[in-house]
Amino acid sequence: MSGLCLLSLSSLTPSTRARPAVASATSSAPPLLIVGAGVLGKLIAEEWRGLHGPDVAIRGVVRRADADRDAALRASGITPCLRSDLFRADAGLGEGSFGHVVFCAAPGGNDDYSAEVAAALRMWGGGGEGGGEGGGEGGGGRFIFTSSAGVFAEQDGGVVTEGSAVSDTPRAARLLACEAAVTAAGGAVVRLAGLYLLERGAHNAYLGMETVKGRADGLINQVHYADAASAVVAALQRAQAGDTLVAADDAPLTREQICTVARLVSPFDARPMPAFEGGEAARGGAGTGKVIDCSYTREAVGWAPRYRTFADFIERLAP
Repeated sequence: MSGLCLLSLSSLTPSTRARPAVASATSSAPPLLIVGAGVLGKLIAEEWRGLHGPDVAIRGVVRRADADRDAALRASGITPCLRSDLFRADAGLGEGSFGHVVFCAAPGGNDDYSAEVAAALRMWGGGGEGGGEGGGEGGGGRFIFTSSAGVFAEQDGGVVTEGSAVSDTPRAARLLACEAAVTAAGGAVVRLAGLYLLERGAHNAYLGMETVKGRADGLINQVHYADAASAVVAALQRAQAGDTLVAADDAPLTREQICTVARLVSPFDARPMPAFEGGEAARGGAGTGKVIDCSYTREAVGWAPRYRTFADFIERLAP
């Protein structure tokens, strides 16, 4: 494949892009509603507190009550609430109550995902001056929907940007319908590359299998969960109504490279390399994949990933 330089571990250095200054906590700090208070949602809340201070009000919408999980959310500064509490003014969750809303709930296991997105949009006070309880750079609040970079159609190793052609698969169509509803309402979309932490991500899945469906040289675009959270918060501050943005790190790695790099650190150093059988992957098709160029997003919202690639992340952990 032409035009792609896959980076070695020794060539990687941390990003030096300056991060936003921390604001002091005030009574006017903009509250945030996060629909989907899972791993990504909690990291978004952490970023928001870093900007607006530890006393900023953050509500996290969850599917069902769980005493241990809810206690952990409260300890991290997030007030949990059930989806059934939405639109209850007596619970501080009346329609249009929030100027800043993030919808980052995963579509899996949700039979009516589009209805959940529509309900979250009703919680948003809109992006005009003084809308809802929020405020931000440029005035008004913002609604951010996290989608997937998997909606792009490219599968032959080409470069995709924010405006590239999209797929017509059922999974993509489901996400694209939600994207359209959000942008039509004046919100913005952030399409995320494959998310990972040390214990989560493609490497963890592949190295738990004897045989992996898909090509060894198939390209996987990724972004660390913390970098995805900072991209969402940058969009909450600076995205324009109707924007479709993309968050990915500097370069994709192949499936084989992801496994090779991960095996440099524990616990993956004890796991054998899987066999790659080729053919159509569970996600990503049978081609070589795509190379994401999110230069527009980085410039538009002032964002850059802390971890330039998955290899950069692992290099910092390696002994």
